[in-house]
Amino acid sequence: MASQTKGRESWTEEESTRTSIRQSSPLKLSRVFRFIDPQTSAPQISDFPDSNPTGDTPLEIRMKHFTEIENFTFLAFTLAHELGGTTPRPIRTVIDLQVPDEEFQNFVNQAKTTPVTDEELADTVLDVGINWEHFVASNDNLLIPEHPLKITDVLMQEKIDALDIITEAFVREVNLRSVEKKTGRKT
Repeated sequence: MASQTKGRESWTEEESTRTSIRQSSPLKLSRVFRFIDPQTSAPQISDFPDSNPTGDTPLEIRMKHFTEIENFTFLAFTLAHELGGTTPRPIRTVIDLQVPDEEFQNFVNQAKTTPVTDEELADTVLDVGINWEHFVASNDNLLIPEHPLKITDVLMQEKIDALDIITEAFVREVNLRSVEKKTGRKT
């Protein structure tokens, strides 16, 4: 998963509370959320959690994980549509992106040279994020009980990891564009 590139030590490590950002709603089951950045007043989507969700069984943990993928994707899709930019712009967050799957690396390479409007970015976040969710959800029978977010099929796991990395990069681009719209400055 992308978390491997973000420094998580283990699959059971708890998520740190890096910030004291107020979530948009106090009632939620998911650990992903939309918030207003206190420095810029721009709407933002939280980082995707690096740690496992809580759960009594490996399958429950995995199910909560793919629900968080869906929520993360939909929140970013909605925010990107709200931005309303109609001028195609590069997706800056993929410029140096490398993923562990050749098919999806080819997609990233195409994204590096394809400027998109905010609406096109929204649709792309939704497309890639739903693929990520479905790749995770359709492989429950292969989960490794000690590491419920991993599966035994190494090649399929690489595809899942690639979709994770790409989705998170696209959400970071949505967040950048939101800050730029709110502040009028390029980030």
